[in-house]
Amino acid sequence: MAQTVPTVPREQIRDGILAMGIGTGDAILVHSSLSAFGYVEGGADAVIDGLLDAIGPGGTLVLPTFTWGDFHAQEHVEFDVANKACETGRIPETFRTRPGVLRSTHICHSVAALGPESETAMGEGVSSFGPGSTFDALLELDAWVVFLGVSLQCCTALHAVEEFVGVPYRKHRNFEGSVVILPDGTRMPSKSIEYLRQDGSANDFAKMEAIYDEADALRRTWIGASDCKAIRIRELFRITRPLLEQDFGLLSRSRSA
Repeated sequence: MAQTVPTVPREQIRDGILAMGIGTGDAILVHSSLSAFGYVEGGADAVIDGLLDAIGPGGTLVLPTFTWGDFHAQEHVEFDVANKACETGRIPETFRTRPGVLRSTHICHSVAALGPESETAMGEGVSSFGPGSTFDALLELDAWVVFLGVSLQCCTALHAVEEFVGVPYRKHRNFEGSVVILPDGTRMPSKSIEYLRQDGSANDFAKMEAIYDEADALRRTWIGASDCKAIRIRELFRITRPLLEQDFGLLSRSRSA
């Protein structure tokens, strides 16, 4: 028998976010899959509105608008902040084009943000994950990292732990000679530095879900057909950093595994 696809209204998005302990005034970084919910009335815009309803006008919504796949291996890049589509799904792509939303200037790991802490969340446009980056700013804001229908395998904040620890399998590269085109058309030299994996291994982040569950740090709910999770980024760092310092292989696996 065919399964019924749930219908998810905006209000259910809001209620699910609130059910995980997130509330008015919070800053949240959201990884998402629109299709995971079922049928969302109003599509990506309804998800965005539900998120904004939950955190209120005092909260800040941050979504990844990464272009890593297109740009990380190129020698010279032109990153058009206003017009370059992101590779992180329909919800972030819809969000980044909304009036009032800011987008940061990091060539591979830009984010879009709306709310009173948007400027802070932009970071300096230099480091991808380390000091001065968006993720450093989110640590200062004690933000939540939220997963809507996606696993922790996409948890970019774990790259920030890698960079703060200084894992041996990643190295920095700059984008000297590359250009960032600002929304007003101004062209500026890129200052971005990327933190790239060098040893041929792959991310192994999904395993952290069980570790965070054991530490009672992960909040969970269902929104429609979407398995949703959230964790404070400071908790993520508190739990992960000492484990990674003890075992540099914690977050890696062989690509053949």
